[in-house]
Amino acid sequence: MLREWGPVLRFVHDNITMLVSLAVAGIMASAWIVFEAMRSHKRRDEIFTLRRKVAELERARSTFDPSSGDPVVLPSRWVRIGSAATTSDGGCWLYLEKISMATRSASLSLRIDGTPALQGRAIRAGERLEAGGKNGTYVVELYGVEGTRAHVAVGLRSRHRA
Repeated sequence: MLREWGPVLRFVHDNITMLVSLAVAGIMASAWIVFEAMRSHKRRDEIFTLRRKVAELERARSTFDPSSGDPVVLPSRWVRIGSAATTSDGGCWLYLEKISMATRSASLSLRIDGTPALQGRAIRAGERLEAGGKNGTYVVELYGVEGTRAHVAVGLRSRHRA
């Protein structure tokens, strides 16, 4: 039986340094794989937490209403560049021309009661833009800009309001 193991034992004896080096390298590689797996798992938890927070912020941001207290004729919504939105009473048509992320502003055009009221008017996030019409004054609020879209809402201030 010892004769069968003889060549194997001689190979191990002659190449012990190489075999130990391979074993150490294998152990180190295994330890690195386990370490990276644990580290990526921690990152995955952080990513899920951040995604949940982003979703909560988007929900909160999408529920904004005009702060002026005026009746809402265009609930808050995202409008893309080159797109338009019309108020529920049909009196105000809002067109988004361009966005500047550097200044957090948008360039808007408004048509009130079918006639051009404002052309290419720049408004910054958090500001209001007012334009009068036969039903009252339309108050456009820009909540923010993101990429190629702007978050806007429109309220209608009655002409009879003091």
